[in-house]
Amino acid sequence: MNRCSTQSIAVEGFYWGGLNFSTKGRLDSASGHAWTVAPPLMESILSFQPAGGKPFTTTLNDAVMGSVRLTGILDEPSSDSLVLTIHGHGSNANSRSCADMARAARHAGIASLRLSQRGADLSGEDIYHGGLTDDLKAALSSPEILKYKKIFVAGYSIGGQIAMRSVIDRVDPRIRAVAAICSPLDVAAAADEFDRPTMAVYRSHVFSGLNRVYATTAKRRTLPTPIETVRKARSVRERDELTVVKRFGFQSADQYYKAIQMSDQTQNLDLPSLLVTSQNDPIVPMHTLRRAICNASPALSVVSVNAGGHMYFPKELDLGQKGDRGLENQVIQWLISNQ
Repeated sequence: MNRCSTQSIAVEGFYWGGLNFSTKGRLDSASGHAWTVAPPLMESILSFQPAGGKPFTTTLNDAVMGSVRLTGILDEPSSDSLVLTIHGHGSNANSRSCADMARAARHAGIASLRLSQRGADLSGEDIYHGGLTDDLKAALSSPEILKYKKIFVAGYSIGGQIAMRSVIDRVDPRIRAVAAICSPLDVAAAADEFDRPTMAVYRSHVFSGLNRVYATTAKRRTLPTPIETVRKARSVRERDELTVVKRFGFQSADQYYKAIQMSDQTQNLDLPSLLVTSQNDPIVPMHTLRRAICNASPALSVVSVNAGGHMYFPKELDLGQKGDRGLENQVIQWLISNQ
């Protein structure tokens, strides 16, 4: 049955199950922008308490780059379960969001690994893209992680798209459930939205982070396009053509998006999968998720919240799970309840 034909149930301001693309009242775009901009801005001004953990390192063998080092932060309370957390574009394992997920995991008594996608730690090893699950496979097959019997995967923004791809790509048989937070499951549609003139400030911020990764890598390894040319890119498609398409052998940006995006694969999800979205998300608008959600298998649960923005939500957010409120606490509870 088409998921969009099911009736949604309103619970404390959000919708669970089949998604209703209209909301109670008017979308508040100003609120969405504020929730998207203010938390990371405050994070850059004020220091925050980092979550516990120790440095994690492993390597993988890439067909083009050879040996590629991966890093992250591993927190190991006594447990047979671990949540692997993946950051969004332009960020890394040290982000506040990843730290919040690690704290929630420890509070629930399970281990966590915050993984920096290749090059995101400015190690200069390589660049990554929005469908690359090889890094997850390498991390989960490392000696330090092999001891865990149950694996959960959670990702923010593009990291959530990668988290869901880990199910499709059969990254590890120990994976029990995955969660995606404000994730562009239809990468092509999300790119079109992000390339709108009104999104220029957001593009500049994300490109700045990605360009640091590219520039650092270009100093150590051969990349297909000079960094000076990459810095001139003014759209997602243009930048992807110059970087990801050439580095990973795609034919075009459109072919890259079609190859990786979950919107064409959600009907194949066969593990419990959670998508948390904000009705006011200015970066991943709800209409870009329509195809992914409507065609999804029953394994996908969708929570669309009438609060927050892109990746940031009120501290007392309740997703209907037992235990403490707050996005990360509720996501962790959902994951472990679906093992």
